[in-house]
Amino acid sequence: MAGMRLPAWLLLSLLVPGRELHARAIVIDAHSDCTQRITYDGVDFAREQPDMHVDLPKMKAGGLDAQFFSIFVGPWQAKPDGFYGEALRQFDAVHEMIRKNAKTIAWAKTAADVRRNARRGVISALFGVEGGHALLPGDRDELLRHLRTFHERGARYMTLTWSIASPLGGSSGDDSDGQGLTDAGREIIDEMHRVGMIVDLSHVSDPLFWDAVRYARKPVLASHSSSRALANVPRNMTDAMLKAVARNGGAVCVNYGSAFLDEDFFKGEQAVWARTRALGLWPKELWRTVREETARLPPVPLAKLVDHIDHMVKVAGVDHVCLGSDFDGVPATPAGLENVARLPALTAALGKRGYRPADVEKILGGNILRVLEANEP
Repeated sequence: MAGMRLPAWLLLSLLVPGRELHARAIVIDAHSDCTQRITYDGVDFAREQPDMHVDLPKMKAGGLDAQFFSIFVGPWQAKPDGFYGEALRQFDAVHEMIRKNAKTIAWAKTAADVRRNARRGVISALFGVEGGHALLPGDRDELLRHLRTFHERGARYMTLTWSIASPLGGSSGDDSDGQGLTDAGREIIDEMHRVGMIVDLSHVSDPLFWDAVRYARKPVLASHSSSRALANVPRNMTDAMLKAVARNGGAVCVNYGSAFLDEDFFKGEQAVWARTRALGLWPKELWRTVREETARLPPVPLAKLVDHIDHMVKVAGVDHVCLGSDFDGVPATPAGLENVARLPALTAALGKRGYRPADVEKILGGNILRVLEANEP
């Protein structure tokens, strides 16, 4: 053994509290918006990207085993008659990235694929469609065909809405927040159950949440929502919602965005967005400016994120809480969790709060695997 060099991951596991547990667990992030940079900026995802939360080197450094890549079509990127085509463009871009980096990342279609890839040290790439508006344009038959194509391309969940209403129901982010599940929404949920896609309830209006969680016959997911009891933000889940998801057998994945963890930060960030939008900047410049401005706000500590996990576990149970970072889709994250490479710090923080290793493994990825498996046809 003399003179042998230990692998970096093994050395870290010996030196960093909780690192061995982190290395052993299957760690899954239910939601990242890095897809936008891959598609529209053509970033080399295999190289370190200093201004991104997520890239392949950071994923490896952080021990991430599986990433759901968000397929999100912004209303500024296309008109409704181009939403579906733009979504396919994003699928194609991520699949091309996977093809170019086949030794590091592989497309996973099932929970078994995720486990198999983890055993051989390869990151799993899965897909989630963010917003039912991406099914447009078309009548109900066309929406169903588009949904099936999304599933064939790899989508394993779809949020029924984004921050705008969709043909499926109302959103928490606009004046449709009083609308519930539509007839088209019920047909889409039926088809999602048939093909094996998880119904995602992040971003939805409160009436749509209740209609959908009562209508769903398989476990649902809220891919990137925190606790509304701790931060009164419309996209967060109330205690009643957390309990309803638990009764359904689903899971709620805590959002790392500082504005979803701390109500004062949310108000400050909203003020930054209002000031910056008034400048009439193009989307890329708008996003860069917001990130710079929110960096001047008092930082939210990592302990706040653990507080949300604690509360969600207390209300819903440890079998119903998971991780959905919203990395590269939020301007600011907690101090100590600046990007995906810092994920072991979260595992260590959970250990310090007294979580048993088996329960930490559920939160890190086991609960998402269970929900994914329960939705497979």
